[in-house]
Amino acid sequence: MKSFKQYITESGRLYRFDDTLLTPKAWTYAFSPDNTGSGNVEFNRGWEPPSDWERKTGLFTGHYHHVLTYAVPRKTRWIVTGKKTKNEKPTVHFDINDEEDIKSHRPTLSQYNVRQGFVRTAGGEYFAQGEKAPIPISQTTIDNPLEHIKKHFNVEFVKDLDHFRNRLKSKDIHHTLEGDFEDD
Repeated sequence: MKSFKQYITESGRLYRFDDTLLTPKAWTYAFSPDNTGSGNVEFNRGWEPPSDWERKTGLFTGHYHHVLTYAVPRKTRWIVTGKKTKNEKPTVHFDINDEEDIKSHRPTLSQYNVRQGFVRTAGGEYFAQGEKAPIPISQTTIDNPLEHIKKHFNVEFVKDLDHFRNRLKSKDIHHTLEGDFEDD
């Protein structure tokens, strides 16, 4: 028997952000055996994941707040600190040099019905089957990505994102990140 949370998610919608309307090609993602590492194979041109990494097509989420940080331009790096709790929001940190690009970006939020042939992983993400993503049930252009992100995250712009990450690492502060960083 499914839990109430599983029922709500499975009867609901999946989300993803794209730079333009409908992206018919679902990109390939690779995941380490222990799920601590991942990467987009097509986006990171020239990157070849280790042979023991699993590959999946597409990437979608059943929770809108999990996809919000992807409302920024694709090459934008970010770091998230803190955890979402009943009384607190995590903080997403961007480099100050990306602020104007983020503000002027107009991404498309695509919504899909979970019953359109998606497979859920143990980590909670959903993947499309095959080479093409299903056709979205709706698409909306977002005029202000930061406004949407701020609904679920505190937003902070820092002077040097690499330096900020090094400080977090030196203080052993848990963080997640997206993008290419100096010591990766």
